[in-house]
Amino acid sequence: MQIPTRARLLLFFFFFFLNSLVHSSPSVQDFQPLPPPPTSGGDYDYEPHLSPPALPPVPAAAGDSDPLSGESVPTSPAVIGKRHHGSPEAPVKDNGGVWWCSVREEVEEFASAYFLRWKLEVDGVQREKAQECMVSIQKGEADLVNLEAGLAYTAFINHSMKAIASEMYCDHSKTYEAVAVVNRRACESKEKISLMDFKDHKSCHGGYSTAVGWNYPINYIKNLINSAEQDGRKIATNFFSAICAPSEVEGLDICSACSKENETCSERGKYSGHSGAFRCLVEELGDIAFVKSDTVLLYSMEGPHTQSWSTKSVRDFMYLCPQGGCREINDYPGDCSFGAVPADVIMAHNSMPNKKREHILETLTNTSLADALHAPNNVRGHLFSASTQGLAMIEKITRLYLGKSASISQSIQKLNSPETGANSYEADNGSGKV
Repeated sequence: MQIPTRARLLLFFFFFFLNSLVHSSPSVQDFQPLPPPPTSGGDYDYEPHLSPPALPPVPAAAGDSDPLSGESVPTSPAVIGKRHHGSPEAPVKDNGGVWWCSVREEVEEFASAYFLRWKLEVDGVQREKAQECMVSIQKGEADLVNLEAGLAYTAFINHSMKAIASEMYCDHSKTYEAVAVVNRRACESKEKISLMDFKDHKSCHGGYSTAVGWNYPINYIKNLINSAEQDGRKIATNFFSAICAPSEVEGLDICSACSKENETCSERGKYSGHSGAFRCLVEELGDIAFVKSDTVLLYSMEGPHTQSWSTKSVRDFMYLCPQGGCREINDYPGDCSFGAVPADVIMAHNSMPNKKREHILETLTNTSLADALHAPNNVRGHLFSASTQGLAMIEKITRLYLGKSASISQSIQKLNSPETGANSYEADNGSGKV
């Protein structure tokens, strides 16, 4: 079929016009393709065989999304990779899971075994001191840590952390009693024996700045002797002749009662924690131990958590009442204690996104996890304290949850910088409730 003459003319003029337009346009005429990136040298920070680093996924939270992509963005500076076993040179790939910081070597094994059942991918981050865990969480190198009330106050005030869940004990209790324990023979030697009778004696403390091991008893002694001294360390060293008090802060151990040459009382945690303070008493390194009310029941030779050093019976010890006198050990000291202490808490940084925190809480409060705590070779004593029977979400802001314990910590530790305290309280008050 032949194309009419008029149609051929129209097609000719159309292609002529299009060709002129292309060659006369400066934007097209001057276009040059981008040069390929240099493979070496030059001024480019580029290596063609490497792909850009992948940022760790952050669960989306209300108000925490990019307005263009809709993807979640972190509320604090992103960390590419996380640190494992305290090595700053060994970043670990972030798989979007949860990083639990602990000073115990067993945390990695137990975290992996238990939490994966409930679709919470947990990895362990090991540090030498609880203080290092607080710093790691503040830097974004870890997510969670389990702390007792005294150290929880330190984390809250100094490291912008908040309590998100608490341990639960027998009968769903969320407190435990701070007590003094002495040898029965000391109680039998004097009918009205009191704390003052242990002045210039040796003492065992589960931890410097801990609620049960330090803050509660030292605060009581401060009021007992009507001391104007505000430094708990000086109050203690003036009252006792020698002290065994490991510290979760480097360099603050007081080891005059339990250190050997070139060693400290924090060596391998030998005398750390409630069991460590009781061990100090059992081995007669001290004359009085400040522990939880159930510690002797758990770690005496008849107890469920007996150790190689558990060579004495629960009947060899008694509670020493602060007001004077002694009482049999039965985990119900009544008024024979320094007061109730809030249960140990799981803490996270204030900047943790809501969705991630809610997912963690949903898993931690799962009834199946509570059942696992009662299983043989259970996770108690590794991730949680030995008395733990379950976990509960904390709905109060951290300062209110800690309550009297925070006031005592503030009084004894002198941590109450006005600026730091206000900032921590405001941050927690703004996002403390889940």
